[in-house]
Amino acid sequence: MTLSYPLIILLGLFSMVCVGLAVWGYHLYSKPTEVADEDFIPVVPKKKQDQTFILHRITERIGKIFFASVNEALPEERKAGIRRRIEAAGAPEGMNLDRYIRRKIGEVVLYTVVSAYFLASGSVIIALIALAFIGLTDLQLYQAAKKRQDDVQTQLPDFLDVLAVTVGAGLNFRQALSRVCDAMPGVLADEFRVALRQMDMGTSRREAFVQLRKRNNNEALGKFVTALQQAEELGAPLADALQTISSDMRREDAQYLRQKAQKLNPRVTGVTAATMLPGLILLIGGGLILGSGISIGG
Repeated sequence: MTLSYPLIILLGLFSMVCVGLAVWGYHLYSKPTEVADEDFIPVVPKKKQDQTFILHRITERIGKIFFASVNEALPEERKAGIRRRIEAAGAPEGMNLDRYIRRKIGEVVLYTVVSAYFLASGSVIIALIALAFIGLTDLQLYQAAKKRQDDVQTQLPDFLDVLAVTVGAGLNFRQALSRVCDAMPGVLADEFRVALRQMDMGTSRREAFVQLRKRNNNEALGKFVTALQQAEELGAPLADALQTISSDMRREDAQYLRQKAQKLNPRVTGVTAATMLPGLILLIGGGLILGSGISIGG
């Protein structure tokens, strides 16, 4: 008995979904719980577990074979661009340039072979889906960078309020910034700690904040750095300047949230239509067929 081409495609898609669910289930099973118990007693871990997704671990091991030759062939400009993307994403899972290169090599090799296998079997759609997995690491970096910048946008107004109060209490800017970073941990505090370490190593305040702006593709943070540099050049009181910048950032944050809510409306409409429309079509079509008295068997 020979199977038809659409049935082969459906079986292939079903098998890929089953494999993906199995891999994701293993990832959730091996991932430690993030919910704290009431009677939680801290225990010193014996060994740090690798939290890297299992597919990424496989591709990194495959890419390790070809790493040396590919690393030498990559130009320095390309490597610098990869470093900037990793920094913008906050280096998820301890990502660095070498791990990124190994992972990308493994993804290209593994998913190209899988795609070629399905293409030779006649499953073009499954081959294209497997080929799309080559961009899995880039998608992860994009999502991490977007989430990181959303966190920066959310934390910036409160951070600047506390910084203005601390500077107004009599501390100099670097001491106040260090104190606020310790009091308000988060993504923004980590970025300012990097700038403080650069200033401790001899980098000027202006250059450290310019690099801070380059690491983060956030409009509000860029405006804060520009306003702070202008206030320093004009000799304006730092506490008053921080208060003014904080008020502006709150207005920017409210506008950003409104824009984000407006972008969600089409998505909600699309999800609603995709889930309800098939059911409505079946309901209306079935009612028409049953009401017309058509003999389906005939």
